[in-house]
Amino acid sequence: MKRTHLFLVFLICSLQCMANESAMNLEFEDLETLIKTKNKKVAATTLELRGVEKRLGYLKRSFIPTGEAWVGQEKFQTGPYETMNEPMYSLRANVNLYRGGRDYLEEVSRKAQKSGMEVQAQQVFQNELFEARELYWNLVYLREISTLYESTLKQNENNLGKAVKRINSGLSTRVDRLEFEISETQLSQDMARITVAISTTQRRISALLGLNAETQFNTISQIPHDHNDTTPTQTMDFNLFRDVRLELANKIDFEAQGKILKRWWTPNVDVYAESILYNFRERSFYTQNDQIDNALGIRLSFHFDGLQRQYDGESLIAKSLASQLRADQIKIEAEASFNTARQELALLHELIHEGEKNVEKGADYLRETQSEYARGVKNSPDVLSATLKQLEFKKRFAELRRDYAIAKAQIQSLMASNP
Repeated sequence: MKRTHLFLVFLICSLQCMANESAMNLEFEDLETLIKTKNKKVAATTLELRGVEKRLGYLKRSFIPTGEAWVGQEKFQTGPYETMNEPMYSLRANVNLYRGGRDYLEEVSRKAQKSGMEVQAQQVFQNELFEARELYWNLVYLREISTLYESTLKQNENNLGKAVKRINSGLSTRVDRLEFEISETQLSQDMARITVAISTTQRRISALLGLNAETQFNTISQIPHDHNDTTPTQTMDFNLFRDVRLELANKIDFEAQGKILKRWWTPNVDVYAESILYNFRERSFYTQNDQIDNALGIRLSFHFDGLQRQYDGESLIAKSLASQLRADQIKIEAEASFNTARQELALLHELIHEGEKNVEKGADYLRETQSEYARGVKNSPDVLSATLKQLEFKKRFAELRRDYAIAKAQIQSLMASNP
């Protein structure tokens, strides 16, 4: 018995020594801010979103004059003329007048890509936040049942002491003592597993929050439950569901890109101006001024590639229609899943009330059994059974509150519609 206690103490102390000397206070409400500021996945999607935003304004920029300039010096020999060394340059400017609406469609596409990236960033954030919340409630749960096991071990030790007294008085046999000693070993083993699970859970939380892997956290000791919680009655606009919004953004993007390709037959209309200095090799005039060309004009141009862009455009239009169908299906499935989650949450709410009653009944049952054991009416298996039954009632009550808290966090994540 003593060796079992020493082993448990040694394990717990070893795990604590592996952790940081200082522990961080962690509240459930802190998780959202910490995920936003510390999580690298969230930071990465934020940067990607900024990159997509930089591509907006394409339509306005398409009317900004474009230009090309180069200057050079060339040494050459032409026919019977002596070797010459002359400068040359070219200045060109171009202004877009018309692209058949393709510039506008490109802007539509880029805005849709930004909307899609916003949704993806929100998805990453909510997924990381939900995982952190789930781990947080698991950590609180593990610490709560760890306390329950500590209390049960003390109760078992007390029962063992009573059994030894009865044995010494000739009222019981050695079997009574063995019952409690075996129970102590099993409880200690479970306690050791819980201690390891606490350490593992803290590491996973630390990783999500971008902290040192061995960071320890001070949390609340018990999962609370609001008997007046209104989450099971919440409603949701499934048009704002993230997966639906992503598919609709893809639909707009594919449709715009498809239309751009299918407008291959529309011309480009540009105004251009250029000034070119040719050298004597290209313009056989001895005066440099006679070798300069200046031009101002308007250009109408077409491009034909064997209808390849037409077919590529039709392919993207098909993908656009597919995205709409996926959005419709996701909306149907999301509504069904959401209603199921609300129903399960309402059931857990009721089960928590029943669990609370069972804890009270278990406490009464244990007190009565211990009283009867003291009078010699009950034996050690009866006391042990009542003790373990009370432990299971309390564990079940803690599990129900944990499951409710996690299910509530999941619904809150689904309902979050803003980045």
